[in-house]
Amino acid sequence: MEDKNNNLNEQADMPPSTLYLWRLRTLYVGYLDNGITFSAGAHTLLFGLEDDVLLEVSGEICRARTLLLPAGVSFSADSQGKQIACCFLDPLGRDYLFHQRLMQWSEPGFYSDSALQGRQLSVLKQAYRDSLDADEVYGQLADLLFPAADTTVEGFMPDARIARIIELIRSDPAQNYSNEDLARQVGLSGARLQRVFKEATGIPIRRYRLWHRLFVTSTMMSMGSSLTDAALTAGFSDSSHLSHVFQSMLGMPPSAMLSHSRQNRVLVGAGEPGE
Repeated sequence: MEDKNNNLNEQADMPPSTLYLWRLRTLYVGYLDNGITFSAGAHTLLFGLEDDVLLEVSGEICRARTLLLPAGVSFSADSQGKQIACCFLDPLGRDYLFHQRLMQWSEPGFYSDSALQGRQLSVLKQAYRDSLDADEVYGQLADLLFPAADTTVEGFMPDARIARIIELIRSDPAQNYSNEDLARQVGLSGARLQRVFKEATGIPIRRYRLWHRLFVTSTMMSMGSSLTDAALTAGFSDSSHLSHVFQSMLGMPPSAMLSHSRQNRVLVGAGEPGE
């Protein structure tokens, strides 16, 4: 009990935990009160900024400072009460392939121990320690977490049809396009689109739509909207629906990341020009 209280006192004196939102990526740095258990809605990088993250996948437990989880993989992670960073990567898989070649494959279904680990941890620690703004952090993470737009990533073949579907979903997040409506936009059958979309992104279309609605909700709340107003504008039926999706996809309630307090902040950045 004494150790836990000491940790809480130390956290109270630390910079605020920060959720950074960019057009294609999302990054959280700081503390989480509890472990996280969820099925990733996007390819995910986890970092233990002070110590290893304990990870359970498919009943097996491992520990590492850097971990790469494919979209759709269910896992539990424990930061051991230490600082962490959790980064959700671009939906088309370019970031994911960039990191695959830098990390070691583990049979339960994830990668670990990045060749860039030392530099990645250094920048992420600085972002947290100095409470850097979103554009500054993004610039420092270029080619460490996010390959620059002009960087060729071996094995990455962009699919213009899937990029078009993603753009349609992003352009009007509250719109519930049917699978057939989306398929007609790119000249595919509904069943073929579902297969191609999941092959490209790792998740079904419906799950990506919900994932983007979480991004819209978070962005609106960062600009002062209430949870209810942000949820409705993003296309959720109500705040309860949002809370359920947030918990299932991110492993924590919205208040853990989005509450406006001295311990939490949400910052929106431009990302890279042309993205």
